Amino acid sequence: MKITISTPHLTVVDDFLGEAEFASLAASLQFLPYRPMHSREWVKAYGMSPATVLQSEMVTRGRVDSTPPGMGRVGELVERVAGPGEALSHDYPRGITGQGATVTGRTVLSGVGAGLNWHNDAESLLGAYVFYGHPRWGSTWGGELLVLAEEERAEAERAEAERAEEQRAGERAEGERAGESAGRPRGISGDLGPDFMLDTRAEQYRNDIGHGTFVSARPNRLVLLTSHVHHRVAPVTPGAGDQPRTAVVGFFVSDAGAS
Repeated sequence: MKITISTPHLTVVDDFLGEAEFASLAASLQFLPYRPMHSREWVKAYGMSPATVLQSEMVTRGRVDSTPPGMGRVGELVERVAGPGEALSHDYPRGITGQGATVTGRTVLSGVGAGLNWHNDAESLLGAYVFYGHPRWGSTWGGELLVLAEEERAEAERAEAERAEEQRAGERAEGERAGESAGRPRGISGDLGPDFMLDTRAEQYRNDIGHGTFVSARPNRLVLLTSHVHHRVAPVTPGAGDQPRTAVVGFFVSDAGAS
């Protein structure tokens, strides 16, 4: 086990499981039942691409423990993520903890062309994680996790606040000229995505920063993110063929927020 990246918003742990344990988990993921990602609802962060995205049932640990049939190996992984060893717990991003939280986990298979749009997760979440369960992954096969450089966030937010104030001032002046005093429609705002490229504030925010970190889908790699960090997943390239990007993904949900 090795900490490869450690920042306030992002932690990457390589060789998270022992060799035999990882091989057993990777084999078990091949035999889980999967259904199309959008079969029950449109998961909007995945966009409208026709690329294949499949998902398993969900495991939960914490407030309610639940393990669907055949998901025992995934359940063991979720328990490990929720309750890391003492040394590793100090390297989790700030605020992410399994104490007083429910931790979820499901397997997501992403075929050629599948990816995630830029977004950040709901503020009610403590954070998220992804564990790569494919036995191998080529460096040119895509599927990289791209994380915006959040150390630039304060400056970007300051610039965004200035632009928002200028916009409000312009709207007030325009309303006064039109004889309007109230009820003006507000523009699309906020950076909680996906925004379908319609949210100009979120788009400007990302452009103001304009750089960050990429994390490849290395087998047996655990990645943890706070809920506020902007991120996306690059599409899987044709080089992957019929080998899907296989990831156990989940969230840390505060029990206080869930009650």
